[in-house]
Amino acid sequence: MTNKFAIITGASTGIGFELASIAAENGYDLLVVADERLIEAAGADFRNHGVNVQAIEADLATIDGVACG
Repeated sequence: MTNKFAIITGASTGIGFELASIAAENGYDLLVVADERLIEAAGADFRNHGVNVQAIEADLATIDGVACG
């Protein structure tokens, strides 16, 4: 594990994916969350940079989504 850690929501596509990619490229371990299954594939992409990644599928706009963790 590195000294650097980032939590990024909406990381399965778009801006969130790009932010997570940049963080992974710069050695950040990641906790990434999105409300779609694509987050697992995105997590695999981020792991290719040699960082630890925990990918969670959850809708953080709902009480159930927040309580999943």
